[in-house]
Amino acid sequence: MRMALRTVIPMLAAAWCSLAVAEATPDQVRGPVELSSFSELVPRSELDRSLAESAGTLPIEEVAYESAASSRRFYVTGIVGASFATLTSGGGPNATFPNQLLSNIGSANNTVFTSGGAAGVAFDRAHGLLRVEFEGRERDLLVGQTFLQTDVAALGNVPYAVRAANGWSTMANVWRDYSVSNRFGVYAGGGIGAGGYNISTSLDTNFGETLTGRSSVSSFAWQAGGGVTHQFTDRLTLDVGYRFFSLGAGSTPLAYSGPSENLPFGSYTSAFAASELLLSVRIYEPFRNWRQ
Repeated sequence: MRMALRTVIPMLAAAWCSLAVAEATPDQVRGPVELSSFSELVPRSELDRSLAESAGTLPIEEVAYESAASSRRFYVTGIVGASFATLTSGGGPNATFPNQLLSNIGSANNTVFTSGGAAGVAFDRAHGLLRVEFEGRERDLLVGQTFLQTDVAALGNVPYAVRAANGWSTMANVWRDYSVSNRFGVYAGGGIGAGGYNISTSLDTNFGETLTGRSSVSSFAWQAGGGVTHQFTDRLTLDVGYRFFSLGAGSTPLAYSGPSENLPFGSYTSAFAASELLLSVRIYEPFRNWRQ
């Protein structure tokens, strides 16, 4: 008898509801459905017991709730730091110059200030983030000395005064962040791009002879490095990192001026590289409040 009720009661309920809806006018459908008459056909206690027993036989499936947070976030970064820069010299005289043993040697070393910024997108990954960004930076004036190596005993190695101004670089970077704890993390990566500077050189032999050169150098650039991060909030991260930056060689024409003649001397080749310590502040979703 109980098994029959379990089968018949749901069927009666479904049939009665279908009939009630089919015969109802539109105004009646919009209003509340009166079920009190159904309770006269089937005792309330028997109906409750049947529904409870039927619910116990239904399979229970866990429902996973998706996080409202996006798997990727836009960010901007401000960057400042120290660039321990080296400008290496090379090149030498033309084949037409009488002394073939002349050559440019040495490097100018200086610590310069660097600053800039980056904008990118961070993608959620296992144990951290994958960040893809575009970075632009500038570097302060580098001043130093390199030498013209000669085989003239009276001259020896004659110093060049070298200036590299308006240093710049634009890079496309990829960084992989790994979380060490809820707040701290480490990262590594690198990038490629372009960079350059304005260079000027001058040399005076004290015998009325000078060598001068001035040009704008630009070349392929790359960098690699890593660092540590501290996440202050979900949107604010402090980054302390190291990068090695390298810029390809560029050539600057040199002009010789002396008591008897003026002629092209050849070229002054320079290549820029730097070890850099950088402090960065990264802000995720910087325009979030603007949309509110």
